[in-house]
Amino acid sequence: MTKHCIDRTSIVPAFILVAAVSLSSAPQDLSPRLRDAQAQALTAIDGTAFELTTGMVRVPEQRLPGVGSPARTIDLAVVRLRRTNGASPAGAPAHVILAGGPGDSGVEQALGLARQGGAALADLMQGDLIGIDQRGTGRSVPSLVSEARYGLPLEVPGSAETWLPFIERVSRSEADRFRSMGIALEAYNTRESADDVEAVREALGYDRVTLWGRSYGSHLALAVLARHPAAVDRMVLVCPEGLDHTWKLPSQVDVVLRRLEERGAGDVTGQIDRVLTSLRGAPVRVNTVHPQTGQPIIVGLGAFDVQWITAQSLGDPRLLATLPAAFREMDAGDFTRMAQVAAIRRGQLGVQSAMKVMMDLTSGASAGRRARIEHESSKALLGNAINVPGIWLERSWGALALDDEFRRPVRSDVPTLILVGDLDPRTPTQNAHEIASTLSRAQVVTLENATHQFDLFGSAPMRSLLQRFLRGQSLDTDRLVLPAIAFQR
Repeated sequence: MTKHCIDRTSIVPAFILVAAVSLSSAPQDLSPRLRDAQAQALTAIDGTAFELTTGMVRVPEQRLPGVGSPARTIDLAVVRLRRTNGASPAGAPAHVILAGGPGDSGVEQALGLARQGGAALADLMQGDLIGIDQRGTGRSVPSLVSEARYGLPLEVPGSAETWLPFIERVSRSEADRFRSMGIALEAYNTRESADDVEAVREALGYDRVTLWGRSYGSHLALAVLARHPAAVDRMVLVCPEGLDHTWKLPSQVDVVLRRLEERGAGDVTGQIDRVLTSLRGAPVRVNTVHPQTGQPIIVGLGAFDVQWITAQSLGDPRLLATLPAAFREMDAGDFTRMAQVAAIRRGQLGVQSAMKVMMDLTSGASAGRRARIEHESSKALLGNAINVPGIWLERSWGALALDDEFRRPVRSDVPTLILVGDLDPRTPTQNAHEIASTLSRAQVVTLENATHQFDLFGSAPMRSLLQRFLRGQSLDTDRLVLPAIAFQR
């Protein structure tokens, strides 16, 4: 669930030997099964031995009738980890890691969890651990990774009017490039991906699975539950994103900023307001050096730059800790730190993954949520910066959102544990309670002082909570307190 360093030399080469996407029009056997399976040992850092099985599960690229080529297939990379000489209890479901992003690797995360968690993880789960590289990601074929950068100008203050032509031009070019390869970009949506998870379950022979979804992975987990309810034994949703939560509410950013003040950040909302007011009246040009190259640069900064950088930083506790100091500096007229961050961020901003873009765009938002976002954007301190640039990209990628049926609340009595940080504006506590309202056996546990990024297995109370849930025992708390953020002074 958290990102881990993986020793790639420990992974068998089956992934790189799989043929590219099939374009044959001949009939194919698409009954779910594990192809190109290979087995080897994996040893965790505590010495625990796991049996590691790798392989591919072939699925249709597009299941919807009358759309795309029914003969075209894609291959999903899968790993299964089973404790050596530690057979799972009879009937124990497997634990399936659904990575977030969208676009992160479930294969990498499963391998990292086993390597670092060792015996403690095996004892906690008491079942096989499954990692899936969702369609378009990781070692799955095809890969929709993109190195294309938007090439945003450095000396001009950022704004929608300035950035959008660059972003749209690169987006259209990348969309055309992938489509010219025969890839049906519209097939890279959460509904198809949910059916992929079901195909992997069938291929590996499990009656039911426990879904572990973080951020976008929780969005996918809910889609799996909606489409294949009999296959889901229980769910752990971390940093929850419901099926109508893809685009974020600007008001929730303000909630977190006010909460930061209560936790010792000082008058951060007042400082933000003063800095933005100043920049709206007079954008600045900052002479500095690039923090990565050491070369002299001139950076144009306007209110939009500060809103966007701040919104993108709120999910990372390390960056969040620097926020009060950065705004104190700008409030005093020193924009050096923000200019250097802007230089890095503008240089890095790009497509990253066509899968990531298409998953978000096709999940979309209901008309009511879009209207609410637009209404809140005019009042929120950071405007709609938390949704930029993704919310701009529908036309340039030629993306059509799934129908409203997809975004309906999921109703189920599957036992569900929802863990949410109260300093997380991307997947806020409001998300968690909305999701839980239609899941009759859901319990929300709020993690005080947690942002969007935190170590799921990082404390004894957290591990105890997970263990009680997985054993079907009652939970004795709805709140855990994590260490407070130490703000820079």
